[in-house]
Amino acid sequence: MKLRLQRPAKLWFALWLALPLVSCPAPTTMTSARSTNQAVARVLVFSKTAGFRHDSIPDGITAVRQLGQQNGFDVETTEDASAFNDANLSRFQAIVFLSTTGDILNDAQQAALERYQRNGGGFVGVHSATDTEYGWAWYGGLVGAYFQTHPAVQRARLKIEDAAHPSTSMLPATWERTDEWYDFRQNPRGRVKVLASLDESSYSGGGMGTDHPISWCQIYGGGRSWYTAGGHTKESYGEPLFRQHLLGGIQFAAKLKDGACAALSVTSAASYRGESLAGESIASLFGAALATTTQAASATPLPTSLAGTSIRIKDSAGLERLAPLFFVSPTQINFLVPAGLSNGTGTLTVVKADATAPGTVAQLARVTPALFAANSNGQGAAAGLLLVRTGATEQYVPLAVNDAQTSTFVPNPLEISDTRSEYFLILFGTGIRGRTSLNAVQAELGGLLLPVSYAGAQPEFAGLDQINLSLPRTAAGRGEVELALTVEGVAANRLRLRLK
Repeated sequence: MKLRLQRPAKLWFALWLALPLVSCPAPTTMTSARSTNQAVARVLVFSKTAGFRHDSIPDGITAVRQLGQQNGFDVETTEDASAFNDANLSRFQAIVFLSTTGDILNDAQQAALERYQRNGGGFVGVHSATDTEYGWAWYGGLVGAYFQTHPAVQRARLKIEDAAHPSTSMLPATWERTDEWYDFRQNPRGRVKVLASLDESSYSGGGMGTDHPISWCQIYGGGRSWYTAGGHTKESYGEPLFRQHLLGGIQFAAKLKDGACAALSVTSAASYRGESLAGESIASLFGAALATTTQAASATPLPTSLAGTSIRIKDSAGLERLAPLFFVSPTQINFLVPAGLSNGTGTLTVVKADATAPGTVAQLARVTPALFAANSNGQGAAAGLLLVRTGATEQYVPLAVNDAQTSTFVPNPLEISDTRSEYFLILFGTGIRGRTSLNAVQAELGGLLLPVSYAGAQPEFAGLDQINLSLPRTAAGRGEVELALTVEGVAANRLRLRLK
């Protein structure tokens, strides 16, 4: 059974495709709406450890507090991970992970940090923030790299690569200081904007070679991120230049000062998860200075250039194609992943009329299932319809309704108990059509396995997939339940429905 998309849903998706999916992240070079002497920002310092604990943490906390007092921002400190909830995190313009180690946040707390960052929050990582949460891939992207090893504490030379960024503008072109110098599991260059790098010839024990980034920044998941590997020693926090380096990073992350960090991040436009992208799926790319203005596609077939901006995607076999575009702005591009690309690591490059922005990488795969949420955030109430078929009569009921108190969509209580009627769920997603067979698609609602009658392309909108599920009357009365979809063993983001 393949059901046609009804008019209300048509209008919703047509409007969605022409608009940004989330609040656009602030560009990294801009005029700040708030200066340090006009309004007080708030910064949270988080120093929980589940591994090695640095004895310099108290010195770091003291330094950040003093910097806040001297530069117009309030500082709160905690090692209580329960602080990572939506209401509390929304109070802060930046969060500092000060020499954290190990697994320090549970799943719900991790999700809160992801939402905070997606809503334009700022992240600062200091020293062993890269020795934290190895099993959380999203965090690895946020902090930029994971710690590998280090030699003994010793003096070394740093090369400043960006003399304009607020965290490095005060530093000499060659900066010599003593610290514990980290090697990283993977060189982050190309995925972040490198601000400073180490000269391995100036100390012993370095293992990354001639290209050894040590401080960087980026736009990630909708917000700003800054990292420095310095700060192991207690003495670091008494050094005037290191304190200014740290201050600039905090000010950048909190949007109190600006710096050019043109790294890119790419996600599914439905789930906002960035593990991989499938051919003919809808994706979003976030960055800075991606286009000179905002423009949406006005006709089909979709153009490959809007406002002078294009996206080139090169696959693992070297095949390069231009991506059709839905929407471009200075900080976000919504695009269609071209068909026919080889699986594996792909390279995305933003091409503008005046220059080529730094690229990023993404894993390309045959299926990367993702479901659209009613709030366009990849979670909560599902976007879709309930088809009620009674004899020759069909009625379509939205799966979500607007809650006036919260101004958000919530699951619509669905009545499915009429014995005269048949019930079908119609869901919308992307990254699903590449499945090998319908048997490879599995859907569960509150643990109840649902028959899948269709899972593939929705022909009226580029990149949009549709999933039709039979909903038995025996599911009635379950209340709010979670919908879980897997395609060829790959799980989509989970959404929620409510059954009377």
